[in-house]
Amino acid sequence: MNTKVVVDASVWVSRLMPQEVNHNVSSLWTDRFTTLGGMLVAPVFLLIEVAASVSRQSRQPELSKQSVIDLQTDEAMDLVPLDFALVQTAIELASTLQLRAGDAIYVALAHQMNIPLVSWDKERLQRASRLIATYTPENYVFPDDSEKSNNEHGEDVAP
Repeated sequence: MNTKVVVDASVWVSRLMPQEVNHNVSSLWTDRFTTLGGMLVAPVFLLIEVAASVSRQSRQPELSKQSVIDLQTDEAMDLVPLDFALVQTAIELASTLQLRAGDAIYVALAHQMNIPLVSWDKERLQRASRLIATYTPENYVFPDDSEKSNNEHGEDVAP
């Protein structure tokens, strides 16, 4: 699988924090996606969001800092800088889709790269779905899942 998706902080924080309601699903999804060779993409802004959220939830600044280091060194993670073109796209999408600032950055990146967005933020997913493919980790369809599903319905699947 040579697939890329933009993944937002809601997925990462739920993966990192065991008390999060979506912890298990986020962990299983990111592990499976990357094991299959998928690449996770996010704006560098993700690092700030993860640091802030992990620190606030855990009350452990060192855990927060280590989480950011882990993201920066993850070989399956591509952190994209906020350049002027991305900011301009985010401004346009924030206005057009009535997105919050942080949401607009993730949607703009997915739109620029023409790849799906994976998030737990229902409002972000709903508004962005007018423009790009959107998924939660729970409803993301892996290529092998769609092949199995097609095969179960008697459809031919290419080898």
